[in-house]
Amino acid sequence: MTQRSSIFNSAELISEGERFLSEVDPDLRVIITSQKLKIPTPESDYFYALCSSIISQQVSLAAARTIFSRFETLTKCDPKIVNVLSIDELRAVGLSRQKASYIYDLSAHFLKDPGVYKHLENLDDDKVVTELTNVKGIGVWTAQMFLIFTLGRPDIFAPADAGLQRAIMLSRKLSSTPPPKDLVAIAENWAPYRTIASLHLWQSLDT
Repeated sequence: MTQRSSIFNSAELISEGERFLSEVDPDLRVIITSQKLKIPTPESDYFYALCSSIISQQVSLAAARTIFSRFETLTKCDPKIVNVLSIDELRAVGLSRQKASYIYDLSAHFLKDPGVYKHLENLDDDKVVTELTNVKGIGVWTAQMFLIFTLGRPDIFAPADAGLQRAIMLSRKLSSTPPPKDLVAIAENWAPYRTIASLHLWQSLDT
């Protein structure tokens, strides 16, 4: 399996991952056998995907959905429209001043070069993170979400994600969330299928 494999076009990859994870982690096996994994629809519009991830930073899923819906109504997720709006107009949909400025700066990148990130699909995971985090407002978590939900990379784990932290705590019947280094150590056992493990863990919260 190459690093640029994608979960979006290989049912065999998903099956291999689920078999592997069930063998190496009894707690994950319980989750995997109890649900059919819903593979997310890949987002081909990179501006849309990055705006969605920026809006989702450090807010609840419900809040992120509400704010993004308003943002999409106002801007059509078009960098040309975003770029002519003021920061206050962007804030009116529920964005913080900081996030509004991040999205405004991101729109300038896409206006300057609409295909600015199209080459990312040809880079390995670490290089994608490096390139994206060079942009104001895009941190490691946002880059990891892009790798999972836009590029479909199979071996990504985001220890700072609150949903994954909660799902791991619940699946292992822990009284508190493990520290980041322990979460990373747990996930290392899932390589090279950490994305598949993460998707199952997120989905387990729904059920």
